Amino acid sequence: MSYGAAKAALEHFTLSSAAELGPHGVTANLVHPPVTDTGWGTDEVRAHVAASSALFTVAQPEEVARVVAFLASTAARSVTGNTVRMR
Repeated sequence: MSYGAAKAALEHFTLSSAAELGPHGVTANLVHPPVTDTGWGTDEVRAHVAASSALFTVAQPEEVARVVAFLASTAARSVTGNTVRMR
């Protein structure tokens, strides 16, 4: 329950930050990555993700990093107040 509450709080914080910081040229976005292969995932976790009907994948760290790098770049200067849910 606290995990879900924390995620909701982050989404609202991101929206508030985007509204408050936007006039100063600062963007605020949130990335929810999927299970990421950082060494902690077990074969059981990978099997669960593979069996998912929600099109979830096990991402490589580089995939998540590319999304974050885009959001931090000038190419995304008009992208703010968003939550990117990677699958």
